[in-house]
Amino acid sequence: AAGKRLSYGEVEDIIADMKKSGENVDINHALIRGLRRGMAIYTNEVGFSCYRRQVQMLAQKGRIAVVFSDSALAYGVNMPFRSCLFCGDMGDSLTPLIAQQMQGRAGRRGMDVQGNVIYLGMEWPYIENLMLGQISKVDGKQPRYPIIALQQALAASNDPRDLKHFVHDDADSSAFANALRKMDRMQEKCFPTVSEEAMEWMTNTTLEEFCDGKESTSYLELSQKTIQGLGYVDENMRLLMDHNVLSMVWEMHSILPKGINLVSVLEQLYIRFCYNKTKTFKESDSTQNEFLSVLLHVIDRVPAKEGQESLQQFLRVTPSEGKVTNEDARALWLETEKSLRTQKNIIDGLDIPQSEKDKMNLAIPPAEEDDHAGPPLDRGVYEMIIMKQKGFRDDQDTIERNDLKNRIVALGQLCLVAHNNLQQPHGKYSQLEVHFRRLFNNIKYSVADMMNQLTDQDDLTEV
Repeated sequence: AAGKRLSYGEVEDIIADMKKSGENVDINHALIRGLRRGMAIYTNEVGFSCYRRQVQMLAQKGRIAVVFSDSALAYGVNMPFRSCLFCGDMGDSLTPLIAQQMQGRAGRRGMDVQGNVIYLGMEWPYIENLMLGQISKVDGKQPRYPIIALQQALAASNDPRDLKHFVHDDADSSAFANALRKMDRMQEKCFPTVSEEAMEWMTNTTLEEFCDGKESTSYLELSQKTIQGLGYVDENMRLLMDHNVLSMVWEMHSILPKGINLVSVLEQLYIRFCYNKTKTFKESDSTQNEFLSVLLHVIDRVPAKEGQESLQQFLRVTPSEGKVTNEDARALWLETEKSLRTQKNIIDGLDIPQSEKDKMNLAIPPAEEDDHAGPPLDRGVYEMIIMKQKGFRDDQDTIERNDLKNRIVALGQLCLVAHNNLQQPHGKYSQLEVHFRRLFNNIKYSVADMMNQLTDQDDLTEV
């Protein structure tokens, strides 16, 4: 019933659900103690997805009296309350748009006849701006991206009736080809999953262009030119690279620079960590650390803070005080840097607008010289994962902790996509799956430790 505190059995059920999701809590965990008292936390820092779902359901039933939140409660969450309280001047982090979204939790139609919005510790001009200020412009995601035509090429490559583009007829993938043909026979019009007509719809005039009175019909041709220039397909739109690699980079179109440059180092990763390598070598910690260093070199290109040891210095790729350069580590780093530089030159050489090239190039470009280790990169993610830290260091402030958490989560999501695509047995790089899988597991435990440190606190009410 609404307003009733959770029973011991209900709390135990919540703990069991959280443990099934890998969220290691018990009856004395701070988050659980809060739920028992009718209080919850719903912020971006609390990454426990199962806990957040439980908070939403309990709030909808009126079983939680107080929820402490940030902008995480602003969008797409059904959590009605009678009163909404804003505490303190939050500067630019609280915009009129976010404030009005959060105020909408108070006094929901059909649930309350009145809603209360309270501003605490704010000057009147700040409050007035939140209440009456102009709503900031909302920019959605761009529906088109330079490799969008790859979607149709992949669809055609899986269509057993498209003899010109079907790529699974070789001996290594005959079983997969037979499975596709069987599916095609059992389900009429199953293929192609993306037709030429659908591709034209997706690449023609966008909503933004339509509202501005513009018309665009050339983006499909631009995208086809792009994926041909990158070496993904030939002039007939038949795949030139491994199918699983291209499905991986297409799934990463929202993080396109990382995806494209990851593809450029896959051959290097395969030769270095898989080709003619023993199981013991693949599963050793030193191999995993080397694999991580190459991956972060490509996808976690965050500049090192001034005065702090860079990732290159930490790995002994570049000289630093009291450390001798590791020639093997340096050779591996320079090999990766060369792959990134080659990929950048390919992108820059494409006959497409610069704005489209910028969508594919890394934010921090590689070094221009052959024997240069490139711009100094931050070592935080590498250090936290290989050291198997139980959470954050005491000298790291909240901003730095949140930044590290977001970067590690992003790395885990990329490993998940890479693993799920490359693991298919008919792919050239299927042996890399063990490295992405082990790294993903390490990240999962690291994130769990971070979440526990961010959320679990001593019970100050105990006597």
